[in-house]
Amino acid sequence: MFGNFTEEARKILVDAKKEMYDLKHPYVGSEHLLLAILKNDNNISKKLKDYNLDYQTLKNEIIKIIGVGTNSNNWFLYTPLLKRILENAIIDSKENNNGEVTVEHLFSSLLEEGEGVAIRIMLGINIDVDELYGEFSYKLNNTNKRKKNKKLLIEELGIDLNQKALNNEIDPVVGREKEIRRILEILSRRTKNNPLLIGEAGVGKTAIVEELSRLIVNGEVPLPLRNKRIICLDMATMVAGTKYRGEFEERVNKVLKEIEENDDIILFIDEIHTLVGAGGAEGAIDASNIFKPALARNKLRCIGATTIDEYKKYIENDRALERRFQKVMIDIPDKKTVKQILNKLKEIYEKYHYVHLSDKIIDLIIDLSEKYVYDRNQPDKAIDILDEVCAKVSLKESHTLKRYNNLNKELQEIIKKKNEAIINNDFDKASEYKEKENALMNEINNLELGLYNDNIKEVTIEDVAEVVSIKTKIPVYELLNDQEKIIKVMEENISSKIVGQEEAVSEVINIAKRIKLGFKDESKCYSIMFCGPTGVGKTELAKIFGNNLVGETNVIKLDMSEYVESHSVSKIIGAPPGYVGYSDQKNLLEEIRNKPYSVVILDEIEKAHDSVINLFFQILDEGKIKDSSGKIIRFDNVVIVMTSNIGFEKNNLGFNKPTNDDIITKLKDYFQLPFINRIDNIVVFNRLTEENIHTLILKKIKKLKEKYQKKDIKFKISNNVIKEIIKESNYEEFGARKIDKVIKQKVENIIIEKIMDNVKNINIKTIKKESILNI
Repeated sequence: MFGNFTEEARKILVDAKKEMYDLKHPYVGSEHLLLAILKNDNNISKKLKDYNLDYQTLKNEIIKIIGVGTNSNNWFLYTPLLKRILENAIIDSKENNNGEVTVEHLFSSLLEEGEGVAIRIMLGINIDVDELYGEFSYKLNNTNKRKKNKKLLIEELGIDLNQKALNNEIDPVVGREKEIRRILEILSRRTKNNPLLIGEAGVGKTAIVEELSRLIVNGEVPLPLRNKRIICLDMATMVAGTKYRGEFEERVNKVLKEIEENDDIILFIDEIHTLVGAGGAEGAIDASNIFKPALARNKLRCIGATTIDEYKKYIENDRALERRFQKVMIDIPDKKTVKQILNKLKEIYEKYHYVHLSDKIIDLIIDLSEKYVYDRNQPDKAIDILDEVCAKVSLKESHTLKRYNNLNKELQEIIKKKNEAIINNDFDKASEYKEKENALMNEINNLELGLYNDNIKEVTIEDVAEVVSIKTKIPVYELLNDQEKIIKVMEENISSKIVGQEEAVSEVINIAKRIKLGFKDESKCYSIMFCGPTGVGKTELAKIFGNNLVGETNVIKLDMSEYVESHSVSKIIGAPPGYVGYSDQKNLLEEIRNKPYSVVILDEIEKAHDSVINLFFQILDEGKIKDSSGKIIRFDNVVIVMTSNIGFEKNNLGFNKPTNDDIITKLKDYFQLPFINRIDNIVVFNRLTEENIHTLILKKIKKLKEKYQKKDIKFKISNNVIKEIIKESNYEEFGARKIDKVIKQKVENIIIEKIMDNVKNINIKTIKKESILNI
């Protein structure tokens, strides 16, 4: 960049960097450049002395305004302003037919920019900057021409959407004719001609403005808007590099002045709520207060875009800013419009990714995005899946491409061997390799002809399912709709693992079939309550049901004994703003947001506080709930399984199984009737009989044998031992809950003692009589 700078100009830049280090500033700016110029003996430093500005005076003023830094840097950066000064100096030198950048070019460029700390200091000591510029402009013979072609600041900071449209970089917009028409009407007004697009994130607000720029380029707009340019500007770019007080305001005012002087510019500010507070450092005003007067004077046309929440939070509260704009609501498009959008975009993505998308695939993308992706809006989420599926498929290596690559590798190897044979004077071998080389070249040339067509890959249903599965954490097989096979496997898994609860298992399998086949209210979650005595397998069946329905990783178990206090609601929806833990997202709703296809087990629901029960009542009633920050979390694809001992208390021993009506009567003592009525199914569990306990013990002993068999330890257990375990387990009161503990204490301890005595084959005929704690 500095190759065409004169030696004196290069020295000035080196000295400017030294001044930065000396003042311990983080950037080299216009003030350091002017310091370096004044430090050296040249025409400029001599001239500025006539204006009572020398090196020390300028340095003192810089220290007053900016101060001296505290840390020294081993690196340096040029401010955006200084970069522009250098770039314009280079342009000046080229237009001068000279090509060399001199100190005069640098100083003239600094004056012409008319902003920055150096200019502020000169203006502060009453130096006429325009007069100075006139005195040094003789070095710039083509100044007027340069000024005409010079990029405006807004062009440097913003993006010209018209240019994007000319370059065909804008995707087509479908189904927004009404909104575009409304925007055109507002822009054509004499006053208050500033449209404000309000809508949820992802509905296409920016895309509508881009479509408007395409219409302007094509001349498809009313006469007053022809030849207009839409320039997109964001506040982050405006603030970037404005370290010192007053720089941001100068930049904003300069941009507004440029727009007023160039009435062909329509300003577009995406995320316009960022105007409020932007650049508002101590002692400065924010961007919105700088924009208000310009908007009030009707000197500029401005299109804004923001979300509904941000509008209410920032714009609506500032009445002076709000009344400058005309609202245009951008609604979420319906399914039919989304399909039209995707069909319009299909050709673009097919061409970009070298894939083919059938109508069936487009429909599947829309259906799956609508059903399973909740944290985004249409059409953004459908387009997102479309793009990702195409990208995934395009990375697959086709058979022809694989063959083509292998042949090229083989060709390189043959050429290498041929050259080695020539070097070794083995011409017969070289001739043989030459023939192989020609044959390979012919095959490669033939493959190249059909490579493009073969490289166009077909997007399949499996590809779409895999992408949606990655995004939503829903198992792929759930999305492929092979439900009959899945249900059969699930039925076998559930039936084989639960003992003594044939009716309950049968009812749960029917519920699973209903959910799998989609025969439930799609706008709400499905809820089940398992009621029965302790230790009969309620929680175990809930886990097995969840594992088979949604996969183990998507089962969320909550022990409701941890939710007995009123403040426990924060574990469900998160802590309120301002409270400790607000930023901590470890709550149930956050888990559901990350795993929308889940089974939530509420173990011993009767122990939860009424406030927690009321939250779940809302979830069961509406299928959605707001978290502490106001986000809506949907439960459409969530199944809630509650377990309870209500109706089977200790004093209610006996073997008569209560009916559902009996259970509901008991439930009314704990829960309000509206909550009970929202539960889709109540499944009642039997008490376990001695025969059931015997079967369970045999299953557990079998697992224990398999465990020790891996270590070459074998053991047998007599029927007497089984009977003793049944007796010790106290199954009438505890069900199957104590079986594992009895086996561990009464059987495993004996096995371990025998292993210590190097016994490999153990025959247990009786167990030691030890007291078992009844916990």
